[in-house]
Amino acid sequence: MLNKSPKYSLRFGLFLCVFVVTLLFGGFSARAATPDLQVKSAIAVDANTGQILYQKNDQQKLPIASMTKLLSVYIVLREIKAGRLHWNQQVAISPEIAKMSRNPDLTNVPLSANRTYTVRELYQASLITSANGAVSALGNAVSGSPHRFIDKMRTTAKQLHLTSAHIVTASGITNGQAGKLGYPSVAKNDENTMSAQDVARLAQVLLKDYPEILQTTQLSKAWFDKGGSSQTRMQNWDMMLRGLSQYQSNLPVDGLKTGTSKAAGGNFTGTVSKHGHRIITVVMHAQNKKTGDPARFVQTRYLMDWVYASYRPVTLNTQTYQLSNVKVPMGKVKTAEITAAKPTTVWLGKRQSRTQLKSQLLIDTGHQEKDGLKAPLAANTTVGKVRLTLAGKTISQIDDSDTVSLPVKTIYNIKQANWLVRTWRDFLSLF
Repeated sequence: MLNKSPKYSLRFGLFLCVFVVTLLFGGFSARAATPDLQVKSAIAVDANTGQILYQKNDQQKLPIASMTKLLSVYIVLREIKAGRLHWNQQVAISPEIAKMSRNPDLTNVPLSANRTYTVRELYQASLITSANGAVSALGNAVSGSPHRFIDKMRTTAKQLHLTSAHIVTASGITNGQAGKLGYPSVAKNDENTMSAQDVARLAQVLLKDYPEILQTTQLSKAWFDKGGSSQTRMQNWDMMLRGLSQYQSNLPVDGLKTGTSKAAGGNFTGTVSKHGHRIITVVMHAQNKKTGDPARFVQTRYLMDWVYASYRPVTLNTQTYQLSNVKVPMGKVKTAEITAAKPTTVWLGKRQSRTQLKSQLLIDTGHQEKDGLKAPLAANTTVGKVRLTLAGKTISQIDDSDTVSLPVKTIYNIKQANWLVRTWRDFLSLF
C-alpha cells in the first residue's frame, strides 16, 4: 500500500478542483475560443460554397496593395480561355514599364524595353514574386494601354459583385508610384481598396473558374527569363509555402497572394485544403515592421487552425442527403424523393448536429406545378435548389444569396398520371 504525502494530496485536490471548474464553465468546450486576431480586418470562408466561418470588420474598405493582382490575373486567365491571349504570345515592354520594373522601392523582375517576354513568364512573375512591371505589361497586352486596362478591371469588379472595389492601378502600387502610367488628376497617395469579404469573393471565383492558378501560387521559388538578359531567381512572398520559414506540414498552404504597402500594412489572401476541404482566408493590415515580417502569416495560421479545430465539414451528396415526400400533384405517384445534384459541404460547429440542418425547397419555374413538381420528369433532372438553415438560422455566405443553398435533382423517373386522374384532381382542387 502506498502512503501519499500531504503535499501530493494537496496537488491532486487542486488539480481536481481546476478540472471540475473548467468542465463546468466550458474550458473543455468542443469549440475553441474565437481568436482575437491582431489585424484590422479578416475573414475565413469555404472555398466552394462561400460559407462564412469567421468575420472581423470584413466589410471595411482597406488598402489591398498587391492582392490587387488577383483581379488582374483573373482577367488575364479569362482572356486566355477566350482565345484572345495566348501563353506563348510575346509581349512588348513600354519604356515606362521598363523604368517601373527597375524601381528599387517596388517588387519586380527587371524588364527591358528593347525585347519581349511571353505571357506565361509575366504571369508567373506577377504571382510568384509580385512583379509590378510584369502585371502592368500584361494589362497592356490585354487592353492596349494602362488606363483601358484599369477600366476593364473596374468593369470586371462590378461583374463579380465586388461592390467595395476602388481601383487606380493594375498592380496595387499607389497612383504616384505608377509615374506616367498613373492618373494626373488623381492624388499621388491614392491606392486600391477593397473589403476582406470582397477579396475572399474574388479568390473564390478565381479558384472556381481557374483552379490551375494553384500550380503557380504554390511555387516557393522559380526562375524568370532563365538564360536570358533578365534572368532572375524569384522567391515567393508567401512564407507559408513548403520550404519557406512559416510553412507547417499540418497546414499545406498553396496560395494565393500577399500585399504590402505603407497604408495597407501586411495583407495576405491564403488558401489551404485539409482532409479534402478547402478554405480561403484573408487578413488585412497585420503589422509589417520590416521586410519579411511574418505577422500576417502568424495571424493566418491562428485563423486556419481555429477553423479546422472549431468546425467539422459535412458533405451532402446522393448518399447522405435526400428529401422525401416532395409533392407531385399530377404524378402517377403523388410524392417523390430528390437528392443533392452535386456534393455540397456545410461546416457545423463541433457541438452542432446534422439533425439541425433544415431545408426549404425552391423548385425552378420550368419544373413547378401548383405547389410541387411537374410530371413527367426523367431521373437525374435538376429541378431547383434547397435553402439550408442550421439550428433555425441562415448559414451566412459571401455571395448574393442570404444562405447556403444546395442544387437538387430527381432520383427516379417520375411518371405523369393519366388524363382521367389529372382531370379528377383538378376538379377536387376547386374545392
